[in-house]
Amino acid sequence: MRRRQCQRYKKRLETTFSSGNLSFRGISSDLSAGGLFVRTQHGFVPGTIVDIEIFLPNDKVARLKGIVRRAVKTTLPGVKNGMGIELIERDTNYLEFIKTMVNEQETSSEKSETPCDENKRSPEDQVIQDEDKETRQPEYPEFILITCENCKVKNRVPSNKVGHGLRCGKCGVPLNIMDRG
Repeated sequence: MRRRQCQRYKKRLETTFSSGNLSFRGISSDLSAGGLFVRTQHGFVPGTIVDIEIFLPNDKVARLKGIVRRAVKTTLPGVKNGMGIELIERDTNYLEFIKTMVNEQETSSEKSETPCDENKRSPEDQVIQDEDKETRQPEYPEFILITCENCKVKNRVPSNKVGHGLRCGKCGVPLNIMDRG
């Protein structure tokens, strides 16, 4: 898994997100100039392009566009359901908000990590990063199909979640990993 390139800031803000005709609400958290995490029970699958509105303090609204890079849906305690989103378009309201978060953190503690301001990168770094984006393959988890014994629905399950108390998405009956198909 690749490492984050931008420093993240913890801030919970009301968020709406949509793709196509589907629109949902969530709570944004873990914000950065390059991405964010949206807590929701209605996550989209990785690779989906989403339009996002974040309701910022002082009655401002940030309008963003991003690509879902990971989606989490689990019943495990302590694990937040939602989506990790890489931002591909950011407006000035969002960028100004991130700058205020950087300034707040710098005044409260000295951090050596950079906030990921793309304008501060050298042209050589930008070219290398752009080439890396073009050659990099998206990281999607491998999935297996498990047929529910009760309702016969095929459940698509990430292979790294097998053995974590899986339940059928339709009827809620525990899935038997031996009934793949």
